[in-house]
Amino acid sequence: MKSKLSRSGLLLLLFVAFSATAQDRYYFPKGNFDPAIPSPEKFLGYPIGSHYTRHDRIVDYFKELDRLSDKVTVKEIGKTYEERVQIIATVTSPENHGKLESIRLEHLKLVDPKAAEPDYKNLPVFVHLGYSVHGNETSSGEAALLTFYYLVASQDEETQKFLREAVVTFDPSVNPDGRDRAAAWHNQNKSFPPVTDPLDREHTELWPMGRTNHFLFDLNRDWLAAVHVESKNRLNFYHTWYPNVQIDFHEMGTNSTYYFEPSKPYGSESAIIPRETYDVLNVKLAKYHAEALNSVGSLYWTKEQFDNLSAIYGSTYPDFQGAVGITFEVGSSRGLAQESNQGVVTFPFTIRNHVLTGIATVRGAVAEKDILLRHQRKFFSSALEDAKKNPNKAFVFGSSVDETINQKFLSLLLTHKLEVYETSGTTTVEGKRFEKGKSYIVPTAQPHYRIVHSLFEEVTHFHDSVFYDVTGWAVAHGYGVPFARIKDANVALGTRVTAVKKVEGQIENGKSDYAYLLNWSDYNASKALYALQQYGLLTKVSFKPFTVEEKGVRKEFPQGTIVVPVAWQKISADSLFRVVKEVTTTSKVSFTAVSTGFNAQGIDLGSNNIRALEKPEAALLVGQGTNSAEVGQLWFLLNKQVDFSITKIDISNAARIDWTRYNVLVLVGGNYSALDKNTVAKLKSWIEQGNTLITIKNASEWAVKQGLVTEKLVTEYKPDTTQINRFDFIKSNEIEGPKSIEGSIYSADLDITHPLGFGFESRKLYVFRNGSTFLKSGRSPYGTVVKYTANPLVSGYVSKANLKRIANSASVVVSNAGRGRVILFADDPYFRGYWYGTARLFLNALFFGQVVNNPSLEISEAEHETH
Repeated sequence: MKSKLSRSGLLLLLFVAFSATAQDRYYFPKGNFDPAIPSPEKFLGYPIGSHYTRHDRIVDYFKELDRLSDKVTVKEIGKTYEERVQIIATVTSPENHGKLESIRLEHLKLVDPKAAEPDYKNLPVFVHLGYSVHGNETSSGEAALLTFYYLVASQDEETQKFLREAVVTFDPSVNPDGRDRAAAWHNQNKSFPPVTDPLDREHTELWPMGRTNHFLFDLNRDWLAAVHVESKNRLNFYHTWYPNVQIDFHEMGTNSTYYFEPSKPYGSESAIIPRETYDVLNVKLAKYHAEALNSVGSLYWTKEQFDNLSAIYGSTYPDFQGAVGITFEVGSSRGLAQESNQGVVTFPFTIRNHVLTGIATVRGAVAEKDILLRHQRKFFSSALEDAKKNPNKAFVFGSSVDETINQKFLSLLLTHKLEVYETSGTTTVEGKRFEKGKSYIVPTAQPHYRIVHSLFEEVTHFHDSVFYDVTGWAVAHGYGVPFARIKDANVALGTRVTAVKKVEGQIENGKSDYAYLLNWSDYNASKALYALQQYGLLTKVSFKPFTVEEKGVRKEFPQGTIVVPVAWQKISADSLFRVVKEVTTTSKVSFTAVSTGFNAQGIDLGSNNIRALEKPEAALLVGQGTNSAEVGQLWFLLNKQVDFSITKIDISNAARIDWTRYNVLVLVGGNYSALDKNTVAKLKSWIEQGNTLITIKNASEWAVKQGLVTEKLVTEYKPDTTQINRFDFIKSNEIEGPKSIEGSIYSADLDITHPLGFGFESRKLYVFRNGSTFLKSGRSPYGTVVKYTANPLVSGYVSKANLKRIANSASVVVSNAGRGRVILFADDPYFRGYWYGTARLFLNALFFGQVVNNPSLEISEAEHETH
């Protein structure tokens, strides 16, 4: 960075006359480079730092060096949603390359406490460098090119030692789709010479920006949940090696300098990770990072921010695998050059910082190789010792009615290489029944105990009250699959599970001339229903349970069962059978064919309590002002789980909506001030004509304030301002920080007789909350579908004041509006793509909202105020 007075000279140097020699001198303090290895500039045709390199060109460069050098191997590990290839490049000495598989197998002894100790002296240390996890944190992708070049082309003896004693892998673009979105923006909007004004279009990306992947998910928070294809591909690679050091390269605000670990002591660190990780290894490696930045006079900071509490990040997941995971953050230029409060930050400057710390990481890992290797060995051995101290000796999970969700959760556990066993018999634990063949046991006494802990255990005690991200991350609660804790260390285990079951659909009893029934309890039932509706079939839903008897066998069907009558269809019985059979294959659900509408118990199939459904024609408002993460979550849920094509309408086009085309509109959290009075009036009229509006988080607040419903918000607690307390300024963060709700897990009561509760096995529901929308119970006594319990906190941190507001408030309310309804969610129903439990509520709202109207009885205003 330079002062504004020397800006023109600086930009001229960096962007006009930045020769290859000048680049080498700028980015590398020293280096004798092999002329047979082309530099990134020579290969790409422009100086690094003068243009944003597309992902495909980054891949091309890595593959070119693979072709030219016997130090490199590039492997494709998969593709993104937009068909961009994901690669891993391995750099090590030619001698190591010749025996790489034997090195890998020797390295894996570190993660197996039963294996003999490896030969530490002759075992290379494994370093993994991950770049561009956030697509618009673009300096790291360019740094990947230069760091890769340095390790391959440098002929210095120090670099040769690196390659003899280390295996270094590069993931040059963790998020290729997001990176290309950001690169296109910056390249399209850059100026010649660069404009440093922070308000220039180059520096101000529009919605949804390039941070996230195709479905607008933050992949840096997907390591534990492993929702997305990019993460699954990456984890498959991760578990073939288990690095000793892993770096995540990031960017932060332009006015910041450079961050590396150690992190904030205790307050932001996991209590189940050995203190050696934080107090010894992080500190040792930090000295090498500091030395590298000192050498060029770059400012930096440590120990103040960012969380290492959970395994959700690329820089924390390794901590839970016996490695040292580290976050690097550089103050971003967000373009080629931008003014900051310290001067002009240039793109080359941000790139250089990442190059220097990346090389320093390899230097430190090689120098501290012995302690890093031994730490990983001790880590997995200590996991077994820690598990013995845990009163929970195992977790059992499994739904007797939803094999789809069983296999989804099982797949996640196997992705993390956990030991999972079938139950040896049907058992009851904590009052829950787990059937043999439909349930599984996960022992805590296993090398990956700390991941088991992360997935299942509840944490409510923390050293701090100010957090960077979520404090409740137990994924098991999100899946909505029944689970329980086993205290008996001698629990009987069945056969170990190494693969998920292949779930197949079928039509029980064959072809029917009367009706087909679909149990709504299976998670894929919504996918099947929509497929049937796409064929234009008449589908109905039962509001009450019933029992059928077919061929002497009785079978119970709960409320929410889908009924597909043979009569009234526009196709023949034979054609209907073929369609239903196809849907069983594509949706992997089973139908039951019945020959009569006269049921053994409960209502009959011609009852008025079995109501016809209309195919949902849904739209989702997106664009500037809407929460892109919440947009992406619902888009992903409907596209990838249901094969449902929802129309995404930019909020700038809201005035042009043909309201007759849709019967469902979804508003995620965000700012809807862009909707003018005329549009709001049309929306209100559309709802009252019999349609459904679904609102999420503060969109629900907006609906209340716009008068679309007569519901009420829980008012914020207001302290007595007649006497203002006095606090030291330095304590402002720790006093004000806890007022927000970063993300925690709560218990709520679900009305499973309500159409939004169809398909659920239990009234107890786990809800994830990371916002400040507080709803009162509905004006109709039948409209509060989900209500928080009196003592709702399950896992995570929340202040006492916020907990008081949450307790007994409503999470989901259905409110009549003319012949239509508004379904208000106080919380995010599909948080980060793994909160399947409440996602089912959203799907029910989508498919069944049209047949929901509360009885006309409403409580009085006075009664509502007491709720």
